[in-house]
Amino acid sequence: MKRSDPVGPEFYVPLTSAESFSDAAFYLAAALSVAVLFVDRAANLRAYDLVQGAFALSVICHFLSGIVIKVYFSARAHAARVADFVSNAFLVPLTATPSEGYYNTPSGDAFVRLGASVLENALFTKRIVARMLCFERWRISLYLFVWISAVLYRATDLAIVAVAAQVLFSEQLLSRFVRMEWLRLRVEKVHDDLFRLFQGSADRESKEFRARVIQAMVLYETSKAQAAISLSSRLFEKLNGELSRSWENTRTQLGLAGPTGGDP
Repeated sequence: MKRSDPVGPEFYVPLTSAESFSDAAFYLAAALSVAVLFVDRAANLRAYDLVQGAFALSVICHFLSGIVIKVYFSARAHAARVADFVSNAFLVPLTATPSEGYYNTPSGDAFVRLGASVLENALFTKRIVARMLCFERWRISLYLFVWISAVLYRATDLAIVAVAAQVLFSEQLLSRFVRMEWLRLRVEKVHDDLFRLFQGSADRESKEFRARVIQAMVLYETSKAQAAISLSSRLFEKLNGELSRSWENTRTQLGLAGPTGGDP
């Protein structure tokens, strides 16, 4: 079967590039905020001004890139993926270039396809986020340990402690970690609720079944939008085969026949 995902290269690749630029600006600003503490202004005014100017520029770049990511790159990528997602479920082309073979959906009722697609995406998302969290937990634990050690060590300059706190409690580190944990919990709930819905529904054309499918889709999509976490494309590629096999077992167990994707 032909497989294509035009949404990824057109919308998510630019989003990833913008996020990489924003991260680079953040870490550069963090490094310069520490470096400026070690430059003696009285002894070397030119070097001090240069570091301060670079610090201010990196902070501005990080601030502006964060806004552009939220209001443009992330918003349009999410909108494009949702449009493609709904197009697949209802077999209505809402985009000029819909994906082919990206979703492993059953044939038949549109709401069954919609529910199956949400269930599949939730499976992929929760597993990928869980793997991403393995690294994030170690990183945050290390940063917290170093920061708390510095706070408890009386000889540590308080200016360095303050800068380290600004870095640790920023959007890129602790806030991102908390949002990632929150997303994992929300997506696991969507997956488990939908699994039970398919397993326990004798009539998949009933109003209640369809309403619960819509509810699950809204919860899944709003959770992704609120968390603002881009899934790792590297982990997606690495785990795709394993997760596709897991989805095949789930489809068979729930009686969802159809072709055989995920949601990056």
